[in-house]
Amino acid sequence: MTSATIKLFLPHADARRHRVGEVSNWTGKALAAPRTELDDLLAREETESSGVYFLLGVNPETGGNLAYIGEAEVIRDRLKQHKAKDFWTSVVVFVSKDENLTKAHIRYLENRLLHEAKDVGRYKLENTNTTNPKLPESDREDMEVYLSRIRQVLPVLGSDLLSPIAGSAKPTLHQPHLLTRH
Repeated sequence: MTSATIKLFLPHADARRHRVGEVSNWTGKALAAPRTELDDLLAREETESSGVYFLLGVNPETGGNLAYIGEAEVIRDRLKQHKAKDFWTSVVVFVSKDENLTKAHIRYLENRLLHEAKDVGRYKLENTNTTNPKLPESDREDMEVYLSRIRQVLPVLGSDLLSPIAGSAKPTLHQPHLLTRH
């Protein structure tokens, strides 16, 4: 992974409240907020865009981490629908500053994020249905770069959903298998 400068803006001067994250020279933007500030988040212009999002919380039955990963052409509308889900306590949204994420792009990202989160295994996923959208090779590569930035920014915004567990014997999609010769 390449190095990055991440700018974190705190609209309310409190790192536990609404946060906006950006990476230098990246067209993406991240928005994060606790559930209690969802209306504040939804009032932002960026939520009229397409993107991917994470609802993060605790499984009421087990007490373990629970997540929902989704995509939407209009983030605001989709997040309003999720108000009925009780488990989540925070939300993280990723959109494009240049509005170049198409439906196919966000479906690709959702698919990759679901698979990666499942492989990492830190959270039980509330949704696992994925589609395997077809993208031209150049678009797939662009979305892999976008995905790498999501991996960098998500922990800064307070979520370890995609962070591999230290000492885990199970390789994730981007960890090469090492072969040893005897």
